[in-house]
Amino acid sequence: MHELGTGEMSRASGLSLKALRLYEADGLLVPASVDPVTGYRRYGEAELARARSIQALRRVGMPLARVRELLDAPPDSVRRELTAWWAAERAAFARRSQVVDVVAETASNEHLDTLTVAAAAVGDRVRVDHRDGRMLASITRVVEQTELVPTIIADVIALRRQLAEQGAQPGDAHQVVFHEPVGFDLPGRIETAVPYEGRADPVGEVVLRAEPAMGFAAVDVTADELAYPALLRFYDAVHRAAELRGGATGAPRELYERPWSTVPGEIVATIAVPIALQA
Repeated sequence: MHELGTGEMSRASGLSLKALRLYEADGLLVPASVDPVTGYRRYGEAELARARSIQALRRVGMPLARVRELLDAPPDSVRRELTAWWAAERAAFARRSQVVDVVAETASNEHLDTLTVAAAAVGDRVRVDHRDGRMLASITRVVEQTELVPTIIADVIALRRQLAEQGAQPGDAHQVVFHEPVGFDLPGRIETAVPYEGRADPVGEVVLRAEPAMGFAAVDVTADELAYPALLRFYDAVHRAAELRGGATGAPRELYERPWSTVPGEIVATIAVPIALQA
């Protein structure tokens, strides 16, 4: 990857120009080099990976002081510390709002029927999509619903950091493959993956694999629509669409290929299930 100027860095990382200036002044995100005459800043792969990690952590509300601590912590402690922070935030929110999580397994038949009706309602949003083949670096874990978000963020951070350190070019997208269902008190196997270009080697729990070109039954969703368990209606909708085309050929997944946004109606992710490519 060629080094990025400030504007390119802003577009690639999702951080505003103002944020880049503030984080540089604070020492949180320092450019790879600064021209002593022009003041022109250049950023490399390592800085881009760190910027994307900052953006992901700020997106879930982590204070800057904790972001610094987490990014400067040893790699094997990031997931543990992020999960602990996430659990504390959830507990604080529950105390403030007196919200009690409803265990998925105790959902009433009426609630399940509601999800089924909702899946039919979003069926017209499902499309047939295609992705070219690519190389993926991934980490697979068994998690429950309460661990899902911090685990995904921590593993994306770890994957991008390792790829950048090896000189590979991690993509700005990532995906989460649900090899097994995940719910409250329902542990399931998930695979968090980051696409990359260049040369890399597997280290520890990181697996490198070639993902072939794939067809998908897919539906785009907004940030509000990703809330669990309401998002299950989108999974039901893409599975129904796959059945009409001969059935799913792989595990369902969430594709994060756009900058995160809380603007109402703006797409942030795609829920998809693989289907056979048409000849």
